[in-house]
Amino acid sequence: PLLGNKAKSVLYNLNGDEKVVFVDGVNYPAIYNTSGNTLTAVTGDTNALGADHVAVFKDTAFYAKGNNVFFTAPFTADDFSAANGAGSINVANDVTGLAVFRDQLIIFTTDSIKRLTGNTAADFQLSPITDRIGCINGDTIQEVGGDIMYLAPDGIRLLSATDRIGDFGLDVASDPIAKSANTFLSSTSNFTSVVLREKSQYRIFAYIDSE
Repeated sequence: PLLGNKAKSVLYNLNGDEKVVFVDGVNYPAIYNTSGNTLTAVTGDTNALGADHVAVFKDTAFYAKGNNVFFTAPFTADDFSAANGAGSINVANDVTGLAVFRDQLIIFTTDSIKRLTGNTAADFQLSPITDRIGCINGDTIQEVGGDIMYLAPDGIRLLSATDRIGDFGLDVASDPIAKSANTFLSSTSNFTSVVLREKSQYRIFAYIDSE
């Protein structure tokens, strides 16, 4: 098989079987069924070819490629038939990450952050959280301590729901260590991150070829 880019995955269970869907930005998504130990490519729609990001929200699979988010029919990860409830959403800017957060799907792009609410194609609604600043690396998106941390152009930001319904805070979490953070964040464009939940810690790692 062809080698893709960095793989992203999500674990889900829609029909009693635990499965993992993978995307790599080059090939068709692939679904691994843990009960049958099988790997199957999702080739039902060429729009899924080269998907960069994936999430499962409201029993529906969402695949992002470029500035489009494609979603499957409910309770499937591979049915792209509009007649069965599948569809697509244009979010104007290239998607850099997807995250399910507090009963909504957060869609990060290069220049904005949006949220999708609703249950099916009949009532999905897309609304902006901010159109001023986006996420520059989806591998830095992590939920920690009830908030989402991610890398923005001005540092590591914290997306947090406030007491006002539907409102969000967007604090720059790296401000207290701005000098060190800026040096670190300017060292490369290749990052990954991990959460140590027992310590409520977020850790970001940079990859530099020469090191």
